Amino acid sequence: MRDWNLLVTIVPGPQHVHQVLAHLRNLGRFVLSQFMDVCLGHVRDVPEFLDRIQAARVSGQEWASAIGRVIPLQCTFTFAPESLEDQLKDAVAPLVAQMRAGSFHVRLERRGMAGKIPTQQIERAVADHIFALASAQGTQLETDFDHPDYVVVAETVGERAGVALLTRELSSRYPFVHVR
Repeated sequence: MRDWNLLVTIVPGPQHVHQVLAHLRNLGRFVLSQFMDVCLGHVRDVPEFLDRIQAARVSGQEWASAIGRVIPLQCTFTFAPESLEDQLKDAVAPLVAQMRAGSFHVRLERRGMAGKIPTQQIERAVADHIFALASAQGTQLETDFDHPDYVVVAETVGERAGVALLTRELSSRYPFVHVR
């Protein structure tokens, strides 16, 4: 799937993938990626989708409790390992405009390309870029890994990447919207 705006992980377990995908496909276009328990999807209305997952979880629907995480993505792109850092810097620039004074950190979750992507180095470089962009717009940010106001998320699935800005409010409202 090339135009995904959601990444959904599924809790390992018998029939979880089948159950979750059967229900997700009623809410949008979803496919199982080549990586275990990772689905990619596209929905027209992300807030409505999150509300429906939340309602299903609150009402105790088994399939919804088998969802591990949901990451709503603002953009996706194809990358090569040597260009990922620069492409992520470009992708996060519009997100910085949405950030107000507070705390953040960057999380890159890589699926595939083992040994080809220096995850921590890229996280630091993207964070430094965010600090510079925020400073240029007069926004004071600090790093916080425990209880940040924002998490800038990059999710790679093979040679495709997606970027998201998760706010503390979003993760509080939807406990399944979080990073590991």
